[in-house]
Amino acid sequence: MARQPDGSGGRERPASTGQRPPGAGWTRYEPAGGRTDDQLGIERRRGTRHDDGRRGRRRRRRLLGYLLVAVFALVLGVGVGYARAYFQPGEVGGTVTVVIKEGSSLRAISTELEKQGVVEHARAFEIEVEGKGYATRLMPGTYQLHINEPYDVLIKKLLKGSKPPTVKVSIPEGTTLRQAAAIVSKEVKRISAVGYTKAARDDPPPFTLEGYKKGGTLEGMLFPATYEVYPKKATAPKFVQDQLDAFEANFAKVDMSRARAANLTEYDVVVIASMIDREALVPAERPIVAAVIWNRLRKDMLLQIDATIQYALGKTKPVLTYDDLKIDSPYNTYKHAGLPPTPISNPGLAALEAAANPTDDKYLYYVARNDGTGRHYFSTTYEQFLVDEAKAQANGQ
Repeated sequence: MARQPDGSGGRERPASTGQRPPGAGWTRYEPAGGRTDDQLGIERRRGTRHDDGRRGRRRRRRLLGYLLVAVFALVLGVGVGYARAYFQPGEVGGTVTVVIKEGSSLRAISTELEKQGVVEHARAFEIEVEGKGYATRLMPGTYQLHINEPYDVLIKKLLKGSKPPTVKVSIPEGTTLRQAAAIVSKEVKRISAVGYTKAARDDPPPFTLEGYKKGGTLEGMLFPATYEVYPKKATAPKFVQDQLDAFEANFAKVDMSRARAANLTEYDVVVIASMIDREALVPAERPIVAAVIWNRLRKDMLLQIDATIQYALGKTKPVLTYDDLKIDSPYNTYKHAGLPPTPISNPGLAALEAAANPTDDKYLYYVARNDGTGRHYFSTTYEQFLVDEAKAQANGQ
């Protein structure tokens, strides 16, 4: 314990505890540690300066934070704008043809699309496709696309795929094999008339029809219709096979009940139908012409169908001469009884149905009216036929 003199003659007393003992006089208070008022004042001023410094530093840090936020917002805005421009196509333009080869990767497809101007950035398109999970589902093919095609439209097209360009080949009802060969070879460059004729007549594919002799000409079964053909893959045998398939599908619709009762085969019906489509220009007259043919066959009469003479001649003549009627050909129905050996044209479904189901008329003759209507005069007697023939000649004058 420290001791200090107290001016009382050398007596010792305890050091001051900051309290006045009972009965003691006034004692001066000293701050803890012995600091004076002046010292405290200096420290207060010094603490104020310290507080001001801390406030300044906080303000500078706050300003710096604001500045960093502003810079980040600017950078973010520029980045978002760039990203938006990167992924969004520009104004949609004209049409371009794009070929996507079999087995092409997404990278190869994107590069080709960028090359053709369909997309502006190949990588952006890749990211879009990958993000949707379509990376391996884009189809090969030849596409007609637009410059700057919107991604959603473009992806939808590439997922659906594109059929190769096709050409439509229309073969009219009653067209002969020779005429069909000319039409097909004109529309499809890969198929020649010679190639078509070989596939349909000289070297036909296997085909089955009641009454048809295997290996014979397919005249009559080359169904007349409109066919959609892929020019780069077309072949004569394939085209002929398509016609045979169409014939089978249509002939299945023909009711053969009456024809079978009349001892006519399926091939006989095709032969009759081939003459009907060459003779009857008005659809309503097809079953009537069929009735004339049936009636003559029943009576063992010569059919005397002009269209068979024209087939034998290999050309269509508006008026046949007597010399034409004498041509030596199994197709000359003015000389040979019964049906010609093969069909003389390729009939359509209406003629096939008429050939199998004629009207119940008893007509044995008919002659073209020659009045521009395409219709005929029908009669049951030869005498009436001569009257009708004279009338037809008068119509043409």
